[in-house]
Amino acid sequence: MVLGAIALAVFATGCANDPDVPDCTADSVDETCAVFRLVNEARIDADLEPYAWNTELAVAAQLHAEDMVDQSYFDHTSKDGRSFSERAKDAGYDAAPRGENIAAGQQDADQVMDSWMNSSGHRANILSDGSNEIGVGLLDAHWVQVFGLRSAPM
Repeated sequence: MVLGAIALAVFATGCANDPDVPDCTADSVDETCAVFRLVNEARIDADLEPYAWNTELAVAAQLHAEDMVDQSYFDHTSKDGRSFSERAKDAGYDAAPRGENIAAGQQDADQVMDSWMNSSGHRANILSDGSNEIGVGLLDAHWVQVFGLRSAPM
């Protein structure tokens, strides 16, 4: 019983299953970082501030991509019923989750960004002035972006 409680506590904090995610603030060649750069190029072209990279949002995005592949589904709601905002909080995100984009089948960052930018709802998330942070996940051509809003320090 004690081991079960410990395992549950570790799972709830997100520490046990956290994937390695790239640091897209560095000059990474990772495809998720390419998406991050393309998103910010689109935002700058639209006269918006670029998104900040957030590791917790990236963990939430990566875990959702992995879950969709592992459990053979494609949906914003996990098979366990969690929403993007619940997954972000479970990954340790301590600000306001604002949205999520998912895609499947695109082979590279350019293709997935083209798909998202040609979809009004996905484009609205990318160009939202109600978000200022992003994390991106990818596994087997399953792409996830999670957007968040962190208030500026006073």
